[in-house]
Order: sequence, then C-alpha cells, then structure tokens
Amino acid sequence: MTGAGRDDLVRALGARVLLYRSCLDQDAVLSPQALAEVQALMRLVADPSTDPEAVRAIADLHLCRSLVLGAERGREDAVVAAALARYLGPGGPPDAAAEAADRRVALLHEQAGDRVAAAERHRDPALLEQALDAARAAVDNTPVQAGPIRASALALWALALRLRYEREGDPQDLDTAIGALREAATAAGSRHPDRAGILSRLAASLRERHERTGGLEDLLEGVRTARAAVEAGGPADRGGRLHNLGLALRLRHERTGEPADLEEAVSVHREAVALTPPGHRDHSLLQQGLANALDVRFERTSAAENLRARIDALEAAVGTSAGAAPGTGGGAAADAGNRGTDDAVTRVGALVNLASALTQRYGLTADDGDADRAESLLRTAASILPARHARHAAIQYQLGLVRAARDRPEATACLRAAALHPAAAPRLRLRAARGWGHSAMTAGRPKEAVTAYGRAVAQLPALVPRHLHPADAEQALSETGLLAGDAAACALSAGDPALALGLLELGRGVLLGQGMKYGDELTELRDRAPRTADRLVWLRTRLDSADEETTSDERHELAAEWDRLLAEVRARQGFEDFMSPPRPDRLLPRGAEGPVVVVNVSRYRCDAIAVTAEGLRVVPLPRLALPELIHRTADLLTVLDGLQDPAGADPMAQVSAEDEIDGHLRWLWDTVTGPVLDGLGITGPSEARPPRVWWIPTGPLTFLPLHAAGHHHEKAGRTVLDRTVSSYTPSLRVLARSRIRPDAPASSFLVVAVPEPPAAPPLPGAAKEAAALTRLLPGARLLTGDGATRDAVVAALRDHAWLHFCGHATAEPGTGSGSRLLVHDHLDHPLTVAGISRLDLSGAELAYLSACHTARTGFTAVDETLHLAGGLQIAGFRHVVGTLWSIDDTVSVRIAERVYAGLGVPRPVADRAAYAVREAVRDIRDRYPLTPSLWAAHIHAGP
Repeated sequence: MTGAGRDDLVRALGARVLLYRSCLDQDAVLSPQALAEVQALMRLVADPSTDPEAVRAIADLHLCRSLVLGAERGREDAVVAAALARYLGPGGPPDAAAEAADRRVALLHEQAGDRVAAAERHRDPALLEQALDAARAAVDNTPVQAGPIRASALALWALALRLRYEREGDPQDLDTAIGALREAATAAGSRHPDRAGILSRLAASLRERHERTGGLEDLLEGVRTARAAVEAGGPADRGGRLHNLGLALRLRHERTGEPADLEEAVSVHREAVALTPPGHRDHSLLQQGLANALDVRFERTSAAENLRARIDALEAAVGTSAGAAPGTGGGAAADAGNRGTDDAVTRVGALVNLASALTQRYGLTADDGDADRAESLLRTAASILPARHARHAAIQYQLGLVRAARDRPEATACLRAAALHPAAAPRLRLRAARGWGHSAMTAGRPKEAVTAYGRAVAQLPALVPRHLHPADAEQALSETGLLAGDAAACALSAGDPALALGLLELGRGVLLGQGMKYGDELTELRDRAPRTADRLVWLRTRLDSADEETTSDERHELAAEWDRLLAEVRARQGFEDFMSPPRPDRLLPRGAEGPVVVVNVSRYRCDAIAVTAEGLRVVPLPRLALPELIHRTADLLTVLDGLQDPAGADPMAQVSAEDEIDGHLRWLWDTVTGPVLDGLGITGPSEARPPRVWWIPTGPLTFLPLHAAGHHHEKAGRTVLDRTVSSYTPSLRVLARSRIRPDAPASSFLVVAVPEPPAAPPLPGAAKEAAALTRLLPGARLLTGDGATRDAVVAALRDHAWLHFCGHATAEPGTGSGSRLLVHDHLDHPLTVAGISRLDLSGAELAYLSACHTARTGFTAVDETLHLAGGLQIAGFRHVVGTLWSIDDTVSVRIAERVYAGLGVPRPVADRAAYAVREAVRDIRDRYPLTPSLWAAHIHAGP
C-alpha cells in the first residue's frame, strides 16, 4: 500500500482483523503485507497519544497474530499487543465486545504459556497446578468458533496434563490429554501454523497409552495421526516427525505382523536419518530408531544385510552421541547421571544397542572380536551413568547375555544384578530373572534357579494392565510361554513340590483374573481398596515404561513406593500371598473327591504333581520330553485338520489318519497318563464306581486328549477311559471356587441351535439335535435360526441355569480370547471367549457345547486356557461339556442323547456330568474303536 494515508492504513488493518475474526482467515493477519502496513502507519502517527484509533488498529493486529501463532511463536506479538493496550489505558475509546474478549483471551494465553513453561522447568506441584488452572482458563474463555485460537489453548492444556500424568500417574490425565489433543487437531483446521506439532503430540500420547495398556486401537490411531503429522508439516523437524511415524509403524508390525508396516518403518526411518545430518542433536536417536526397525526385520528374515545395516546405523549413533555426551570421566559421568540428561541416556542407549547387535553377530560367526567389543561398549556405558540409574539394569542384562553366549560363569552374576536392580522395569526384570534362573539351573544349582524363576513369575501379573483388551493381553504374555513350567521344574529339583504348585498357579491363567472376570488378586484388592489397586497399576506401568521417560531419582522413588505398597497390601488379612506364589492349602478344600493332577512340562524335566486328600504326590515322567511333545502336538493337529478337509476324502488316507491318532493316544498313555495313574494306585478298571481324576495340562499338553489316552485295541484296560472318570479344570483356584457352591436342582434350560450360520457350512444335524433336546427337557426355551443372535443369547443366558449350544464354533489360533460361537449375527456381533467370560452368570449349572474346538486354546498363550469352555466356567457355569477338535454331526447327536440320559432327563443333575460324558464317549468308542477322531474330542470341565 505504497503512499497510503493514515485513514487508508487504519481501515486496511481493521479489515484484516475483521476478516480474521469473522472467517478465521489466518493469512489476513500473518501476511508480510500486514506488518508492512503496521510499520507504515507507525511512521505516520508521530504522537501515539493523539491517535488512539491507530494504536488500537495496530494492537488488534498484533493480538490476532499472537493468537494464531501460539504461545511460543506469538510471544513477541502478544507483548506488543499488551504494551499498546496498557498505553491506551482505561481512558481509551470504547471497544467492541469482541475486541475486549480477544484481549482477555490473549492475556490468558500468555499466562498459560508462561506457567506451563515454568512447570516444565521445575518439579513443583504448586506450579503444575497453577499451569493446569491457567491452561484450562484459556480453553474455557476461548470460544469454540475461534477454532485456531482454541486449538492452541487445548494444546497447552494437554501439555500440562501430560506433565501431571508423568509425575503423579493418574491414567485419567493421559486420557484427558488425548481428548484435548484430538479436539485441538479438529479445531486447528488445515491451516493452523502448529497443526503438525499438535498431531505429533497426539501421536506420541497415543503411542504412550498403547505402551501402557497394549491396546491395539491406540496404536492404529497413532499410526494414522503420525502420518498426518508428517503430511501437515513443512521441512522443519520433518526428520523428527518421520521418526515418530517409524516408531508407530514398527510397533504396529510387531503387534499385527503386517510386513508392509515393517518395510515402511525402515523406509521412513532412513529418510529421517538422511534429513538429520551428523552433529544434529537428534541424529543418534534417529539412527537408533532405524537400527531397531532393522533389528525386527533381521528377526523376521535372518538376512545378513539387515544385521549389517543395523550395526552401521548404531555405529553412526555411537559416533554422533560421543560428541554430545557430557563426558566419560568419573566426575562428569556422575553429574550427567544425576541430571538424567537426554544426551547421556541417548548415548548409553546407542552403546547398549550396538553391543546387542554385535552379540547377535557373535552368535552367528563366533568372532571373539565382536564379543570383546560388545563387553567394552557395555563397560563404557556403565561409566557414563551412576550404578543406581535404571539404565544399569539394561547394561547388566546385556552384559549377561554376552557372557552367557561365551559360556562364561560371570554371566549369572550379571543377570542376577539386572533382575535385582531396584529401578529395573518389570519386563526387563522378568527377562533377566529368567536368564539368571536358566544359567543357575544348567550349572546344577536348582535352589538358586527357583529363586530366580520365582522372581520372574512374580512379574507376570504386572504385564497385563487394567482394562486391556483380551487379545492385547494375550500378546503381552506371548513371550512368557512355559515360564511357570520351568519355575516349577526348578522347585521340584530343589525338593519343594508345594512351591512348584504355587508357582504354576501364579504363572498360569493370569488372564483368568486380570482383564477377565473373577477373582484375580488385583480385582479383589480393587474391591477392598480401589485407590491402592489403581496406584499399583500405575506404578508398574511407569516402572515398565521406556527408561528415557523417567530420571534415575524418579525411578527409585517409584520402586520404593511399589515395595511399600506391596508390603501394605500383604499386611491385609486375606492378601498375605499377594503377587507371590499361593500356598496349596489355600487353593483346594480338604476332602477332594479325587486327585487333581497338574502335568508340568519343562525343558528341564517333566512331572505330574497330584493334589490328593493325603497331600501332594510327585510322579516323575522321564519319558516325556518337551521337543517330542511339541512335535507330536503339531502332528496330531495337522492330522485332525486334514480329516476335516473335504478334498481329503480318500478312505485309505482316512484310515491312516485314524491310525496315527490312535498312535498318539498310545504314546500319551505310555509317557503321561499311565505312569500317573499307576503312581496314584489306580492300576486297573474298577468293578465299583470308578475314581474321579481332574487334569490340569500345561504347555503343549493343553491341546492333547489326556482323558482319552490309552491302548484302546487291547482288553487289558490300559486306558484312562476304563480306569477313571476324567475332568479338566483351568486351575486349582477355579476348581476350588466351583466346589464351594453345591449342586442345584435343574430349573431352566436354554437350547440354542444355529444350523445355517452366515459364511459357514450348514449343519443339518444341529436342528435335529435341538429338536431332540427340547423333547428331552420339558419347558426348555429354544433360540434358533435368525432368532439366535448374540444379544438374544446373552440375555437368555442370564435367565437360564443350563445351556445347550449346537452349531459351529471357531478356535482362533492367534488369540484364544477371540474364539467364538457362531451365532446368527456372528459376522457383526461375535460371541467370543472374552465376551462370555465377562458375563456374570453366577448360579449357572451346566453348559453343553455341541460344537467344534470349544475346548481348544490359542497358540499365543497356551497356559491361559482361553477357550469357550473355560470362558463359560469363568462366567459362572460349574460344569461345561466341550470338544478339543471338530466333531462329526451325526455322532455329536448320539453323544448328546447319551449324555443327557446319564444326567437323568427329564430332571437332569449337573453333578452327574463327568460320569455321563465318560459313559457316552465309551459307548461310541466301543462302537467305533478304529476311529478315535469321532469320540476322543469330548471333555468335561468342572467339579
């Protein structure tokens, strides 16, 4: 506006302010021409005191600029606007209401920015509360219509909430911060100058909540948001945004297994590194992000080039961080550790990661040079931070792995130091304790080994946060397979079967309570002391978070509070064994009707531990070896799946498959059930009422039919079916609970039949079976066809003590909690193990699942007994009849009719279920002895 006069400039600035206020047009106030007009007007106004209108126009423009730019970038504009407003004083001309509101908002934004910045610098709770109040006031006083301005206030409030969450641990603060950032992202629109920053902070918060809870939904949203942040931002800090996207993609790959995610993660990490040259403060961190993605790819592909590329990236990270580190001398190192500086932690992370990669390569090449350098790097890392720093646990753990790979005895001491480090994260503590235990056991020190494994097992409940989706909970426990079995094997070698049993109870079935309904220790504590339970959940989350997120002092404070709270909880009546192996005498009432046999599988030894009325009895199983068991389990499942393949209808192949199944049943007798029954004195068929036996298989044995093991072609009675009445139970705790409630007379029956579920083969026998059951059970309610929806079935379950389901079921190999009954609307509303187990069906008596795979658990966490039969038991059914594999439609009807006859229809008694199932299965076996796939699948679970 060259040559413009005073009036033209005032009107031009006023128009810009009006355009922004009415249309939120940011360019109107951010344009360089706007500042040129301000400067031109200031040159024309020689004495501001004589022209308040011009001063007001200039002040308003700077005010609008400060609101658009936000607290940091708009600080100078806010100062100018505030100074001009003070210059005008109270005697200035009257202002429009909108202008007054803008000035108030500007002041509130300025105060909020200052106080949040102060709270970041100082760990003073009072300052943090002032920052929260100020930020909330800025949000509350910024109208929703002023989207970009409100977005900045919301982002400030979210920052203050994140600070309080990190310091005090209330998950609600993180949830509220995520909500505020979501609203800010929407309010900011596409043209907000800090849109990329808001999206980045939202993505980081979602990733943090995923790492706290394991929830897949947060991770999926986090990837979308991180991608949007990359697209929204300019070249400034693009490397950092790409790094965040790469982290989210790698985590999603690790959670879902999607190969494209991993490839994209590697690609974006490489671009991030390329955009951030050596010497940049973030270069080392970004190189480590790339290295971690390459590490995952190496694990998936075993391609040597991925390991080489990982080592190259980490060499660059170490080289970059060396210049940024505060020093490696004693005094400087101690000072850096006490400050917990990002530079020191980043450098240590690079050193530890490089040592890990070199150890990997040593395992492939046996090059002592790699192992020597790995140890040297770890010693350097240890010198940078004080011994009390949490990173020292990771250093000791990695040093233990290096020395274990070299068969050096010092490995045990390193792993023990990591496991016992007071500031170690629970997951690292578990891994280190497991390594310590294995090292001690292989060295012939079982007492030390059981101490180590006991510490590892004690960490398991801490790995499943509250409200975690069951599938995510399974994933969290996936790496802990057979841990409880190894711990029990060490206890047996140390001569302590009671401790072995307690470790199995603590280390198996973790999800029966945590994340699912009923009886876990934290659930019980939450009923008595909800604040204490919630605090424990938060403490374990913070201790398990990335080491960079908390300083050394904070970690020690958290660890001390954890120990103090545990001591307080264990002082409560009924919680003496809280998060420690429970004593067997607390698990099973005296006067049991028969032995409960826990068959423990381990790489060290295999045994059966029998809980009897006289006490514990250990039956060694020397012929049972874990490698052969895994091989046979895979073979049996493959054969069974082949029998269900319509393309494999060759009669000779079917005969061969049945022979193979029979061979597995004979092997099970010879290696497991035969020695157990002999050891219990059950040496032959009983002329009187046969004895009861409850089985609790562990590890791969959970897939195998212990109840049907035997030499069925002989007449000598060398079969479990002929010697006993078998039942299964997920754990001693579940069995003890089911025995507390006495059998009740049959009152109400629900029959659910889904003969033609969508997207599944028809089951004509289901309708026949349902018709037969409704005849046998007078007054039974029938839900069938399109009336058998999930909601209808769930509602009916609450009103009926007995359930009979005939239809399809699926066993999800990846996530047992996702296994489901195929109700009519299962495609949109599945009835899953997770959903069933969360129902409150207290008082329910018997559920008969005439469907396939209803007692087969998932592969991810085999010791969690996450199958449909177990889910119904957890929900409240005392007795469940289910199947381990697919069953023939016609034979299923016959078995069901015989079972109900054994129960005593038309007035069945649930406590006859185990006997009724045994007799029905024996009857079909005697008819079809050469076809075990027809009869060996049916099981009874319950008291």
